[in-house]
Amino acid sequence: QVGAVCRFEGRPLRDPSGALRLDELRRHVASRLHLLPRFRQRLVRLPLDAARPVWVDDARFDLSAHLRDAALVPPGGRAALRRFVADLLEHPLDEARPMWELWLVDGLEHGDVAVVLRASHVLTGGLSLLRAATALLDVAPPHGPPPGPRPWTPRPEPGRGALLVDGVAGRRRRQVRMVAEVLRRPPGPGQLLSVARQVPAVATAARRARTALTVTGRVGTRRDVVWCTLPLDPLARAARARGATVNDVVLALVADALRRHLGPHVPPPGRPARVLVPVGGDSSGGNSFSFVVVKVPLTQDDPLALLDVVQATTTARKSSGQAGALRPLFSVVDLVPVALLRRVAPEVLARQPFVDLAVTDLPGSPVPLYLRGSRLLDLAPVVTGVGNIACIVGVLSYCGRLGVGLTVDPDVVTDPEGLLAAVEESAARSTAAAD
Repeated sequence: QVGAVCRFEGRPLRDPSGALRLDELRRHVASRLHLLPRFRQRLVRLPLDAARPVWVDDARFDLSAHLRDAALVPPGGRAALRRFVADLLEHPLDEARPMWELWLVDGLEHGDVAVVLRASHVLTGGLSLLRAATALLDVAPPHGPPPGPRPWTPRPEPGRGALLVDGVAGRRRRQVRMVAEVLRRPPGPGQLLSVARQVPAVATAARRARTALTVTGRVGTRRDVVWCTLPLDPLARAARARGATVNDVVLALVADALRRHLGPHVPPPGRPARVLVPVGGDSSGGNSFSFVVVKVPLTQDDPLALLDVVQATTTARKSSGQAGALRPLFSVVDLVPVALLRRVAPEVLARQPFVDLAVTDLPGSPVPLYLRGSRLLDLAPVVTGVGNIACIVGVLSYCGRLGVGLTVDPDVVTDPEGLLAAVEESAARSTAAAD
């Protein structure tokens, strides 16, 4: 799941009695759904898993099943909101309908209102979800009531026979394109040699020492989430001073925070943390993406020296074309029988030895955004782990701040508050050193 925890001013979202304007907010969201066609579609699996599941319009689409409200258990506040979000993430979205939810949550301090958005990564990736959220917001408070929704008539769902024929035909077309691409750009001797050199590393990866954040089996179903905001400008200045990017600074912050948080459990110098970093490539209404794996040291105490190492590593990864080389791997779904992939992939991910945690960093709006006249005060992304990745750090910029969200399996990462506090302290250390 991917999503965000957003905090809005409460007064503009309430009627004179203090109750949330739910009907008005539903009309507002309904008036924007034409911008988000995938949000009214559901997945249908083909008979015998003959090909990928396909998207069809949900003829029974009901916005009230997706836009919902809740009140935090008294006395409410941030701790209660944290429990509410963690409970949401522990429950999968319903595959029988479009896999997204938007919750309006009352009971925060100062009368503020939380908006919690979550969606399946099958429905949308990080960038696509960010575009979707932006489509629901405005850059200035609107005047007057929301317009009515545009007329929408769901396309009739094809019969199972037609779905099967179209799905298999699409699978064959993708397979032909893959073969044509390989023939058009066959791997050269250098690439083959590079792959050969990686074989020993792959063979021994499972025997390497692991960090305290990783597990040797699938993460459990329990989730916990914590978040904070950091000032963006000081971190951007630190990046510019070292010829780095804000993404580099984020990775360095995470590495420094892990080093101090793990304490005596930090792996030896020869065992850096291996961080999965998603690479943009989301298309509108989809989640096409790739990733790189960045090795960051956990034994460097100097924050600027650490940033230099991270910057050199990410630059090397970009020039190596690793992200482009890995993207075609996602097409393996068209080479392996779907039923087999559905059985094998979870077990493979549960035992992968190559990644310790994931860090995703997205640029958001530099200007204030509004929901029916209510200003978005701050936000933090939430991304749940898969396989044996028990900790994901999501970062999203907004209006001169960085929202940082940590989503963890609490049975593995037992002190997420301590890790988040270490991230905040690392940010202060980095900006102080740069100044």
